[in-house]
Amino acid sequence: MRLKRWLLIVLILCTSGCGLRGLTPSESLANYHPLFLITTKSKGEILTQEGLDYLREGSFDKFLSSMREALTFYAGNGKKTSDLCRYMGKAYLDRNEYDKALSYFNQSLSAAKSSRYKEGFVLTTVGLADCYKKIGDTDKAAEILAAAQHGDRESTKGEHPLIALSMGETLAQQGRLSQALDIFTRTLSNSDSYKDNKLKQSVYSSLGTTLFALGRYRKAITHYQHALDLARKSYNTSDIVDILNNIGFCQVSLKKYSEAAMSFREGLGLLSVMNLQYSEKQMYANYGLGLLNEEQGRNAQALLYYNTAIKFIEDLRGSLSSTEFRSFFLANKIAIYEHAIDILLTAADRTPDEVRLDARFAKASLTPMEVAFFYAESTKARSFLELLYKARTVALADRIPRELAEQERRLLSTLDSIQTSGNGQSEAQREILKKSKRELDELIAKLRKEYPDYASIRYPEPVMAGNIPLRANEVLLAYKVNPRKTFLWIIEKGKKPSVIEIAVNRKELIRKVGDFRSELENPDRLDAYDPEKGQALGRLLMEEALSRIDPDKNIIITPDGVLNMLPFEALTTGRTKNAIQYLGEKYKISYYPSASIMATMRRFKENPKLSRPLFALGDPVYEDSDVRYSQRKFDNIVLASADQTPGFNLRSALIRNGFSLPRLPETRDEVLKIGSLFGYQANDRNIKLDMDASKSELLKSDLGIYRYIHFATHGLLSGDIPYILEPALVLSQPGNRNPEDGFLKMSEILELKLNADAVVLSACKTALGKEIAGEGIVGLSRAFMLAGAKSVIVSLWSVESNSTAVLMKSFYSHLKLGRSKEDALKLAKQELKSQSLASTDLSRGVTIAGRNKKIQTGASHPFFWAPFILIGEWE
Repeated sequence: MRLKRWLLIVLILCTSGCGLRGLTPSESLANYHPLFLITTKSKGEILTQEGLDYLREGSFDKFLSSMREALTFYAGNGKKTSDLCRYMGKAYLDRNEYDKALSYFNQSLSAAKSSRYKEGFVLTTVGLADCYKKIGDTDKAAEILAAAQHGDRESTKGEHPLIALSMGETLAQQGRLSQALDIFTRTLSNSDSYKDNKLKQSVYSSLGTTLFALGRYRKAITHYQHALDLARKSYNTSDIVDILNNIGFCQVSLKKYSEAAMSFREGLGLLSVMNLQYSEKQMYANYGLGLLNEEQGRNAQALLYYNTAIKFIEDLRGSLSSTEFRSFFLANKIAIYEHAIDILLTAADRTPDEVRLDARFAKASLTPMEVAFFYAESTKARSFLELLYKARTVALADRIPRELAEQERRLLSTLDSIQTSGNGQSEAQREILKKSKRELDELIAKLRKEYPDYASIRYPEPVMAGNIPLRANEVLLAYKVNPRKTFLWIIEKGKKPSVIEIAVNRKELIRKVGDFRSELENPDRLDAYDPEKGQALGRLLMEEALSRIDPDKNIIITPDGVLNMLPFEALTTGRTKNAIQYLGEKYKISYYPSASIMATMRRFKENPKLSRPLFALGDPVYEDSDVRYSQRKFDNIVLASADQTPGFNLRSALIRNGFSLPRLPETRDEVLKIGSLFGYQANDRNIKLDMDASKSELLKSDLGIYRYIHFATHGLLSGDIPYILEPALVLSQPGNRNPEDGFLKMSEILELKLNADAVVLSACKTALGKEIAGEGIVGLSRAFMLAGAKSVIVSLWSVESNSTAVLMKSFYSHLKLGRSKEDALKLAKQELKSQSLASTDLSRGVTIAGRNKKIQTGASHPFFWAPFILIGEWE
């Protein structure tokens, strides 16, 4: 049963298993049958056929050389250009070089459109979708296919079978199995009319994958076997290996371990004999061999296979230049790390030799528990770590001796020039490449040893448990939520790390956290709040750890999975006759996305001189009917003219769909009172209110000179309203000139240059965002940290406006008195609990027309004070 969850993995194989479906029928026949002779009429056709033959034989460089030369003969021929670019895109996709694949597919699509080449358009669209599916971005793949499907139905009487097949694969990868099965079955029933064995092979393979996900393993093998027979007839090694791997996973599910091992090894042997390097196929074969060994209790052998699979993953991921691709690439491969972690921690009391650790870990004298921690860190915020490095690279130049910097520059330049040359590397070049890679690895090892601060930024990798720069008054609690178990590492300066196995699986933990949160975040269910649930969850997640640590220490939590949604401060430790006792009252708690992010930020700590204490923005204008807008428009001719040519914008979409953004007048008082603590008057240029609380005013400000940056406004998540595709803060809406839209979006925050000690987002759900396996929550908090903030204070749900204003004023009062951010937030929460507030129905999220909220006047319930958490540096 456990293997059903690996549908994503098998589907990736299946997508690759579509092989060279980017070829036209005549070309595919020539490609699959090496003895088949065709008459050529031009040099371009000869080169094309020659290139496809090279590709079939595994000579990638010669393939590229032939294709690029063929392109010179077809300048101005849109159809041939589309075909050639598509072949190169598919070849790069098979090698997992996604950036280059995407580039060639886009060139192919452009040529197909300009020449009205329908078949080329369809084949290239499928190639583009395959590219996004392989990295796990199925939403983008579905978007591309749906657009093509719509155009296809308008121009013909039905959908193209290849588009239908690719859409079916996408739906299956998203878990919409019944819909996928209907598409595949319908496509197979019509396959005889297609006269294309390659298409039949793809349909059989896709049916096998969907049936696998439904637990119908024997039926899946039957369909895979049909696909394998067709692949063998076409001599397509890539497809054969994919299908063998898929059959192997089915056989593991049926506990036919000997047959499964034969399938995986046949594929690996075929690649070896053909001298082909398909890292992703090799990775999945090793993963399958690890699974079948683990299920038979041969954990040491299984771990060797998992280690090999992880090496392939890291090599593949390291070859990607696109951060977007890197983020999604790891998402559907996390399971391999999790299996390795389970085995390592099961064997935590054994010696490294008994566990058979990878050579590099054994050389570093790491214990199984420390290796498990490294693998756990390998599944957290990886792209965040790499973007953090990029954002700080400019300031690294003077951190190592000149001779080492010159050696590094020379090696990187050599590697880049050879790797990007693409076409036909000579044997001498290959030797130079191999030698340069070895020398760079040796240099990086030297830098990690002698200049660790530089190396951790320049060549980021997950941190080892013993290398985390913790202070004496801190303790790190690092969680990893695996499918079968949850683990918690306790790490303190000067002490040997320890790990706790928590008896709760991922599915059950998601349910427990969801039940607890539902009574905290919903203002219509406050009366249903049961503190016993918080106490039970606290005992499960924290009790043993708290018994081992000093209660006066600052607790830094790196959550995982659903724990990113949990305010640990709101867990309960018990109750007296008159009050509930919360974890956050006794302990000081802050958060980091991962220990590696914390280590990187601390090693690269900068303390620029900041000339201003506070930038604050609040009480924006959301409606045209607001008197503040009318007055400004009357006073400002330019602003008045902006409304004369209204265009489509996000605000008009919001209004049309029944959404409104009520004014938040208490944010004005909030911002003014916070400003007064720092000596600001109402008209101070460091405070933006009313129409000045706009995106244009914000972007004109030099935000890099402020110690604290405060936003008091509405916050939105992707999907809260139509056309908002990423988290955003809502600024003043009326009077914006195109392309201004009044929303400060996550992608725009990344472009800011900040040095702030803290950015405070006094808005709704600002701690949330899109969860990506291997990355965690990608949202506003991460964006502001990447922009340069040392910490952010954000909310886990929609907050009540009056209580938020009270909490924020109290927080800054304590900061002004010299308290740390952690202490100031803790004290502000405690003070809020005793407050009596004026009744309000205002939320800093979106109010939907016709929906009323229950009015609350007290603030002791966690709904009011618990959503705000501190991520980043607590001091």
